[in-house]
Amino acid sequence: MNAMTARGLSLAAVVAVWTAISEIARVNLSLWPVFVALGCSLAAGGGIPGLQKTAAATISGVVWALLAHGVARALGGQDVVQALVLGAAAFGMVLQAQLLPLLSYTAGAFAGAGVAMGLRAVSIEGGIRVAIALALGAALGFAAERIERALPPGRM
Repeated sequence: MNAMTARGLSLAAVVAVWTAISEIARVNLSLWPVFVALGCSLAAGGGIPGLQKTAAATISGVVWALLAHGVARALGGQDVVQALVLGAAAFGMVLQAQLLPLLSYTAGAFAGAGVAMGLRAVSIEGGIRVAIALALGAALGFAAERIERALPPGRM
């Protein structure tokens, strides 16, 4: 089968399996963050490096979002303060890429921060829940890649 068919089938398999597991077992994680990290994993280039970059960067984004929320709240939480603190967090997500090669996937950091804010993760517990979903999505991307490689090559 061709490469796109193999990729489509492998992604369909991991998405279907995880969705079934999460629904049947009533896993207390939102489904959509897993999809966000799965997409980030696909864009990160694959393999162990892609898995590492995706997991580390998206989880760092969660940390930045929690930090920004805490700082903005400590400074009074006005709209202008929130805007400035989020701007500083964005700068930090870009700067970390220069300082730590493992965190060089800036788009992943922004995705992780966006997911954390979208789920209104404002506590350590909420952040951990988001980080688990993002790490799971990164792992599913890695698994899909392995399944894709196991499928027979050729034309379909």
